[in-house]
Amino acid sequence: MTVTRVILPKLGLTMDEGRLIAWHKKEGDSVEKGEVLFEVETDKANMEIEASASGIVRRILLAADATAPVATVIALIADTVDEPLPADTPAGIAAESPPPPAGSSVAVDGSDRIRSSPAARKRAQELGVDINALRGTGPGGRVGLDDVEAVASSTSTGASPASAAAGDKREPITRMRRAVGEAMTRSVREAPQFSISRDVDMTAANARRKAAGASYTDVIVAAVSTALRAHPRMRSRFDGDGVVVSEKIDVGIAVALDAGLIVPVVRDADRKPLGALRDEREALEAAVRSGRARADAFGDASITVSNLGTFGVDRFTAIVNPPEAAILAVGRVAERVIAVNGAPVVRPVVSLTLTVDHRVADGADAARYLADVATQLET
Repeated sequence: MTVTRVILPKLGLTMDEGRLIAWHKKEGDSVEKGEVLFEVETDKANMEIEASASGIVRRILLAADATAPVATVIALIADTVDEPLPADTPAGIAAESPPPPAGSSVAVDGSDRIRSSPAARKRAQELGVDINALRGTGPGGRVGLDDVEAVASSTSTGASPASAAAGDKREPITRMRRAVGEAMTRSVREAPQFSISRDVDMTAANARRKAAGASYTDVIVAAVSTALRAHPRMRSRFDGDGVVVSEKIDVGIAVALDAGLIVPVVRDADRKPLGALRDEREALEAAVRSGRARADAFGDASITVSNLGTFGVDRFTAIVNPPEAAILAVGRVAERVIAVNGAPVVRPVVSLTLTVDHRVADGADAARYLADVATQLET
């Protein structure tokens, strides 16, 4: 007989805590391995987490709407309903103790003077802010990272958050917006980047997507993934003193949400027909927009496709999404006059801009890859 400790998983390099949104099972329920057990809010999105083992949910140690550091034991799954539970449950929560009340946070140091997240306490220490003097805006008055940084920001400018100019509105930075900012800052700071562009005749691609009931994004993802097969440099990442080449071709798709930018990933995109790519892309977008994406929907992409053509943008340059080595910026498909066999014709044309980490690939590598993407679209 065994007892499985369910932990709050680390779902990203910047994640040090998570808020448990909802349990899909209650104590005494049966659960199968791979079945969704609970949902967590992270700096990326709300994610559904699957059970790592089958059995009976014997104890729930973290209530819905509570926050805890990653790796905290939040539940116990046992083989049977009467199996003895361990008395040494980590994080100081006894196996027989009731779950914490909704809206509470799990304190690392055992102090209950002020409800605060681990990230908030760490940031307060870095900025020299007295966290015990703050009034939190979270559930039950909990102090979060946003509260600490808001006070620190107002102190540095000599004004309090409430003393903004008339008509101004101060909004705390969301977890997702902060994660995007940190990732893009790191990308620009650490990765020397260059960009190249070319226009592509989308006549053939347009006919192909219509036949499959797909979008321009789908047909471009298909071209991007297929072309990657012959360009290992473009599906690599810089790793300290070496370059790691990925054998899998997973393509990220940038999706704009009100809270920020999120990049779900289409797995093995080069092996899927256009109709399957359409279905998976639609499912991923629906999941992230509804806040019910699964944990395996993010990370480990070979390249990202960012399409702003639907917003009427003709062309733009995107920033590489680390640790990827490249990102393709897609403008709108518009009718333009181009020369075909020496004669002017009107064709649907798109501008593609490829941005590349110069530590991984050079201009010639990028140019050859972008040429192959264009060939996939034009033929």
